[in-house]
Amino acid sequence: MNPRYLAVTLLAACVGDPPTNPPSHNSDLSSNAKLPRYTGIRDAAKARGMSNAYLLAGIANDETGLAMCWSEATWACQGPASPDCGGGPVIAGAADGPCSAQQGGLGMFQFDAGTFTDTLNKYSSDVLTVAGQTSHAIDYATWMVKVSAYTTDAETDDKARAWINRFDPNNAALVDQWISTVVRYYNGCQPGWSCWSDRYQTYSDGFHLAIDEPGGVAFWGAGTTGTTCGSSPPVVGVIEQKYLALGGCSSLLGAPTAAEAGTPDGVGRYSVFEHGSIYWTSSPGAFEVHGVIRDAWAQLGWEAGLLGYPITDETGTPDGIGRYNVFQNGSIYWTAQTGAFEVHGHIRDAWAAAGWEAGALGYPTSNEYAVDGGRRSDFQHGSITWDQATDKTTITMNGK
Repeated sequence: MNPRYLAVTLLAACVGDPPTNPPSHNSDLSSNAKLPRYTGIRDAAKARGMSNAYLLAGIANDETGLAMCWSEATWACQGPASPDCGGGPVIAGAADGPCSAQQGGLGMFQFDAGTFTDTLNKYSSDVLTVAGQTSHAIDYATWMVKVSAYTTDAETDDKARAWINRFDPNNAALVDQWISTVVRYYNGCQPGWSCWSDRYQTYSDGFHLAIDEPGGVAFWGAGTTGTTCGSSPPVVGVIEQKYLALGGCSSLLGAPTAAEAGTPDGVGRYSVFEHGSIYWTSSPGAFEVHGVIRDAWAQLGWEAGLLGYPITDETGTPDGIGRYNVFQNGSIYWTAQTGAFEVHGHIRDAWAAAGWEAGALGYPTSNEYAVDGGRRSDFQHGSITWDQATDKTTITMNGK
């Protein structure tokens, strides 16, 4: 059997008609082999502040039988390589034509935006990992619960997340609301269509299997309430762990001022506090950025700018004078005398080779800027210029 593709695409294509492909839960995984996958879903959801992750696992049970890798379900097509598959291909749906067309859903939740390339462009390469699949599934589940005609008191993202975390699998009314929501908004089957009864039963079976197979509700853990400071919004998941490690409410960040939110690129999550922010991605994790360095990063476009996400907390320089954060694609350095400036790319490499701020150049005094034939950054005692034609850098000391 072939897996059907995610309803993100399905809903747009099947208005007024039933979906062409029912969910399939065929895989080569035994119950014991599925346990690490259940654990991965549980832990990735917990990192996002979501308890009751069996709701997600039930969907994955019906999509691919929790298969993430093609080696676990060799009847399917081969998708792009995944680090969670030992470098081998993820499972890919075959509902959209021959495997050579490279179309169809990817991974255990079968995320699908068209071709494999379209899907990676929309969801980023983290959709090729269990944590990334789960994170995107949380976002989609939150949206489903928010817009669902079957749920109540869930009309905002915050309320939808609270609805999920309050979910009681012993409450028949809530179970019916969830299964109806999944069939309609995830699978795309509408009430009154001939597919409704069978698919309601299929997703109900997957839901109960996700609870029972790994050992019951206890396996999935208690609900996550997060950390609050007085009446502040809660901090949850991995961001909460980072916040507590920094000192929580008494830390340099102060109290949270807004609920955790997703970044516009769909890759990261962040929480804003009185004096800074914590940003998280599935790799390398959660890091804080605050003060003048945060202001400089904001002016450069936040995580969507040239520097990308922070990959360190703000740290003091060895000379005790400056502070810096390292980001995916560069750094921002600050001193009281110079202010905060970024340095990246070939110029940053040349500055590092010259001894960083402890070298002859000192601290940066400008962001990188364009000059004839290349780019340049200024420092306390000189400058570094990169020549586009030769792809080489030149250090020029002041007065020379």
